[in-house]
Formats: sequence, structure tokens, C-alpha cells
Amino acid sequence: MVRFALLTLALASALSCSGCAAIAIPPAAVGAAAVSGSAGGLVRAGTEYTMAGAAYRTFSSPVKDVYEAVHETFQKLEITPTNESFDGADVTIHGVAIDRKFTVKLDPITPALTRMKLVVSQHGIGKDRATAGEIISQVEQRLHPAPSASPPND
Repeated sequence: MVRFALLTLALASALSCSGCAAIAIPPAAVGAAAVSGSAGGLVRAGTEYTMAGAAYRTFSSPVKDVYEAVHETFQKLEITPTNESFDGADVTIHGVAIDRKFTVKLDPITPALTRMKLVVSQHGIGKDRATAGEIISQVEQRLHPAPSASPPND
């Protein structure tokens, strides 16, 4: 019953858009494009959020490199690491800043692939997705820095 209602809603939404091209574009693609429209966007392509406020991102880097990038990001953003724990290959890092608590869990998927889970709690009850998105973006920049523009040699 719920599936039928969702399917009907999706079809009605697609048909209510003007033009025939609206039907050819899946709604998920429109939502993804709207969310990740710019390089500095809040939610970057490849970042997932749960209803509970956790942000997930998988990096094509070893867990050691992601661990170092998280620490560099914490230092740059003046987030104080408070505790670390190691459970086999999994790493959990806790940190604090003004009115925020951070929990980062690094889970190696393969020796060259690491999944990061980040939860930013605000005032103990709310989740701060904007801050989580920025931290993930900063970690990614440290792992894969953009090439710097240099003047051509004559």
C-alpha cells in the first residue's frame, strides 16, 4: 500500500511538470543535481546522510591517510580531539568545539578504500549537517588537493 502511494506520488509529480522532458528525467537525478550543484555545495556528491543526522563518505584512500586528514582538519578548524579508540581496523575519534561534539568513525573497506561516518551533535540533541558537510569537504581536500595553477613556462 505504501509503495503504491509513493509510486502514485512520484508519477503525479513527474506529470505535473511542464514539458515532455520532465518524464525522462528521474526525480532522484533532479534531487541529486540540486543538492550537489556546485563544488562548494553543502552536500557533495558521494556524501550520504541518515535520518539520524550521520554523514557518510567513502574515500579512495587507506584508513591511515584518512585518519591523518581528519586530524589535520580538526587542527585547522580548531576542533579539540578528546578521545580515540581502536577496535580491530576500525578507528573512532571524538572531538569538541563550541557547542558541538564530533564523532568520526573510520571503517576500512579494503586496504585502499575507507568509509567515514561523521556525526556532529549540537547542544546534545540536534545534528549539524552543515558543519558535517564542511568537515567532510575539508578532509577530502587534504586527501586529494586540487592542482595549483602555475604560469606557463616560456
